[in-house]
Amino acid sequence: MKIMYLNGALTGQTMELIPSGTMIGRESDNTIQLPMGGVSRYHAKIERDAAGNWLIRDLGSTNGTLVDDIPVEGVARLASGSVITIGDQLLRCMDSAPAPAGNPPSVQPGPAVQPSSASPQPTVQQSPQVQQPFFFRPQNTTSNVPTSTGPVPEMPKPAPAPSAPSPASAPVSPAEVPHGLFKKKQNAAQQANHTKKLLSNVIFALIVILAACVGLWIFLKLNETSQTPVNQPPAKKKVENPFVLYYEKESVSGTAVFRFVLQVENGLMEVTLDEPQNKRRYYELFKEPLPDTLIEKLKQQILDSGFMDLQQEKIAGTSQDNRQHRRIMVGFGSKFCDVKVSNDVSETFNRVETIINETLLDEYDLGVISQNVDRILEDARTFLFVAEEAFRNIDTTPSNLPKAIVNYRLALRRYQLFDDPKPAEWKTARDGLAKAEAKLEEIHQEGLKNVRLFYEQREYDKAIAECNRLLDIFPPDSKTYQAIRENKIKIEKKMSLRNN
Repeated sequence: MKIMYLNGALTGQTMELIPSGTMIGRESDNTIQLPMGGVSRYHAKIERDAAGNWLIRDLGSTNGTLVDDIPVEGVARLASGSVITIGDQLLRCMDSAPAPAGNPPSVQPGPAVQPSSASPQPTVQQSPQVQQPFFFRPQNTTSNVPTSTGPVPEMPKPAPAPSAPSPASAPVSPAEVPHGLFKKKQNAAQQANHTKKLLSNVIFALIVILAACVGLWIFLKLNETSQTPVNQPPAKKKVENPFVLYYEKESVSGTAVFRFVLQVENGLMEVTLDEPQNKRRYYELFKEPLPDTLIEKLKQQILDSGFMDLQQEKIAGTSQDNRQHRRIMVGFGSKFCDVKVSNDVSETFNRVETIINETLLDEYDLGVISQNVDRILEDARTFLFVAEEAFRNIDTTPSNLPKAIVNYRLALRRYQLFDDPKPAEWKTARDGLAKAEAKLEEIHQEGLKNVRLFYEQREYDKAIAECNRLLDIFPPDSKTYQAIRENKIKIEKKMSLRNN
């Protein structure tokens, strides 16, 4: 079996299907690559089962797969003439070679119905398929000729030869037509009813046309008498394709493999990291869509960089010691560009990569994920060292406690990128963060207790001093800091009223 492109740039071209499996999707390693909106990276697969049936399997795509306008739930069977819809692409299934023509049954001579020698004669009546746009599938007229009023047999018997055949040019009366080639003649009541329906449809169509003409005439008259004539109807709003971004970094050195992918589609961002040798795996699909202002900022920066004018064939790059590449694909409106490079061979490409890092990775704290393992471990150990030093000195300098918590969290975030078993320092960072947070809560509760006690004893100056001590410990952007500050202002107002 083969498929034919029904639309797009490859309209009319065909491709033979692989019995072991034909992959369809947006990625370049698919058998059939469809780089367009609505198509997932690995969208569907067409394969042939042991019985020789062709099947299509949806691979969990975002927008689904249709066969003859019916959504595929799991696996669907394909037949010659079936139309597959994947995103905006239409593909029609076709037999690789035409089946041999069958022998048409013998019928009484005459101009009533001539069997088509080019149409194969099936042995079993097939259920009609839904006719799809762009192509017309002719019906096999000879397969519909029954030899009796009962079920259609596999091989219809030839009709008995007439005793006096009529010449081919002579008209054939209904009585001479073989049974089953035409419907029975309608009775007079049915014909009268059909005539009435036809007449009513014609009258309705005339009324609609007349109303349309009157409406058009009124519209033209209003335009002539208006002070601001309308010469043209308002232009339709231009429909633009949504923003799509795909950023990939991949390197292979011996048995070490590193692959990082960031994808933005339908406003949602998806991040994947895979580094098996170093036991690093990460995946996150952000539930909240990116703000429209951020997407517009990305589009404008990419346009200003000149990336959308890059041409893949004019960019070259090689890697001697290892195999590595980076790929950026951007599409929106009527613009689309997909470029893959090795090493630093394109200044424009590097500029867009910097835009992605600063606008998306840094904004969503994903920069650490895209780094190699040596850099991540080095940063994690540095943050852990600073956290441990700050926590040991909290008795003499209580303001070091928030600093210790922040650095414990930074170290822990980097250690969590590794699969089990995690680095040994991961447990140290986790336990240290728990102790620091518990100590901070203990100081908070004790401070609130002292403030309340001083306030009840009307020692407002001591209560304000305790508030100031707490404010030196908690970060200014925390909710706890704001609550302590508001409480301090109330106490100061109370003391001012007493003094007055």
